[in-house]
Order: sequence, then structure tokens, then C-alpha cells
Amino acid sequence: MTTAPAAGTQRPRGAARLVLRTTVPVGLSVVVLTLVGALVGGSSAALGALVGGVLLLVVLGSSTLVVDLVATLAGAPVLLVSVLTYTLNVVLVLLALIVVQRSGLTDDALSAPWLGGAIVVGALVWTVAHVVVTLRARIPLYDLPDRAVVPSERPGA
Repeated sequence: MTTAPAAGTQRPRGAARLVLRTTVPVGLSVVVLTLVGALVGGSSAALGALVGGVLLLVVLGSSTLVVDLVATLAGAPVLLVSVLTYTLNVVLVLLALIVVQRSGLTDDALSAPWLGGAIVVGALVWTVAHVVVTLRARIPLYDLPDRAVVPSERPGA
């Protein structure tokens, strides 16, 4: 078994693949929450769920791309960037929630519980999808040489 893709197939690599495979389940959960919100709580609940889900997708998707960019360019600071990106995610979501609350949108246009619920559900779905994609990834433990070295070609033989 090899980690090389089949000839003629072009797959998204790295973070693009991860974002694609985590965005789809989160997007589906946001659509379901929006529909349930529309049926149960009306337009404000549906709009709250939609805004919360889109906010989460933008924040988590962009942070995944940033961490992958740093890992591609320089592997050493990737843990530091990951932790800082996580902290920035929390701060950005909190700031967005404060802005939405202070703007008065949660009084009539958006339902605050549905907004928060969409963020929580979306984050849980993102985390589960992220773990599943990572566990299924075919990541080699070591690099093999391009071709096998025969004993007569070894130095000192």
C-alpha cells in the first residue's frame, strides 16, 4: 500500500482538503439548524442560526488555512501559531458576538440563543469532522528514498 495518489487524480492538498471536508458537515448542520429555527422560532431564529454558522465557518476555515501556511513554510513555529490562532478564534467570535449584541440586532432581527446554539453545534461538528479527517489521513511516518539502493551502490561497500 502506498500513499501516492492514483495516476491522473488531482486532489486538494493539505488545509484545502481539511477545510473542504470539515466545512461540508458544518454547512449541513447550519442548514438544518436554520430550517429548524425557521419552523420553531420564526425568521429571527433562522437568521440567528445562519449568522452564527457562517461566522464560525469563516473563523475556523481561515485559521486552518493560516496554520497550514505556517506549517508549509516553516515547521518549527507551527505549535505556537496553532495556539495563538485558537486564542484569536475565541477572541474574534467573542468580539463578533459583542458587536452583534450592542448593535441591537439581537433585539428583533436575530435570536441570540439560536446564534449561540449554531456556534456551539458548528464547533462540535467541526471538531468531530476534523478528528475524522485527520485519523483517516495517510501520513507517512518517514520518507523513503526515490529508489532502492542496491548493496553495491552503498558508500564504502
